[in-house]
Amino acid sequence: GNLTIAKVLNPATPYDPLTDLAPVSLIATAPLVLTAPAALPAGGAAFLAAGKQVGAAWNYGTPGVGTVAHLGAELLQSRAGLSAVHVPYPGNPQVITGMLGGQIQFSLLPPGLAMPQVRAGKLHAIGVTSAGRSSLVPDVPSLAEAGLSGFQLEIWNAVAAPAGMPAAHIQKVANALVGIVRSPDMRQKLFNQGWQVAGTSPEGLANRIKADTAQMVEVIRTQGIQAQ
Repeated sequence: GNLTIAKVLNPATPYDPLTDLAPVSLIATAPLVLTAPAALPAGGAAFLAAGKQVGAAWNYGTPGVGTVAHLGAELLQSRAGLSAVHVPYPGNPQVITGMLGGQIQFSLLPPGLAMPQVRAGKLHAIGVTSAGRSSLVPDVPSLAEAGLSGFQLEIWNAVAAPAGMPAAHIQKVANALVGIVRSPDMRQKLFNQGWQVAGTSPEGLANRIKADTAQMVEVIRTQGIQAQ
């Protein structure tokens, strides 16, 4: 997914992913889980209301500036009217430690990292960032159910090719990939690793890149975010 924002975050990036690469196929997607310490309200509406209280001094953690979790949290704040301070960490394990220790009040985590802590009763899963509930964590509501209508953010993996590759070759590779990732065996393997299979045409991936770029570029430019 970082293909959509690399050049905007860092103008010195020696390639432009939107012009130098050709979309082939979106392989798999996953939502992030808005996660908070168990001491905070568990329900989405109550959690967001607590974060908007006058004088609420909240922090949120991410695995670094310019990551999807960082941009997603800023998008969340703009939609929900929150004003928490960003605290970047070296990685998600440190983010979780920060929440457990009370240094930060929320984060956007991959389901595979968030849910073990949620099941242990140490963290709350407030909602997932996909448009609706995710089959990866079906018991966790979407953020739309918490009142943030139209909120959609996912991490994803895809295959791209050099921009000069003939269209017929790109289509051939895409067809092969779709057959592989949509097979029952591979679908289950990816699901076990925390991914929902997509397996799209080149046009499907191009549309996803276009939509994500528009959303993330707005956040980056509005907040003045630059890769470090």
